[in-house]
Amino acid sequence: MLTTSQDVLNLSLALSAIGLAILLGWLFIYLILILRPVVRIMSKLEKTLDMLEKFINQVKEKLESSTAYLSVLALGAKQLINFLTNLAATTGKKPNRPPPKGKFI
Repeated sequence: MLTTSQDVLNLSLALSAIGLAILLGWLFIYLILILRPVVRIMSKLEKTLDMLEKFINQVKEKLESSTAYLSVLALGAKQLINFLTNLAATTGKKPNRPPPKGKFI
């Protein structure tokens, strides 16, 4: 069976190839076991970022719709103030204010 040195060389090369295959397989298994939690964390992070993006988009849409109403409200408040100042000017009355509390010397 092992009559020449060539046979011994072939046997040692075969055993080395088998050992290398086992070592690489073991290495890949541990690499997969290490990377599995990282993948889970990344997927959770991605879901969290998606939820955050949806929340930000909703807030942005609500702010954009509310700014249109705010301009209308500001215009209405301005007209109300003008109306009240004109009303006070035409009647000549000042608004009734209670006297200040405190001691006067």
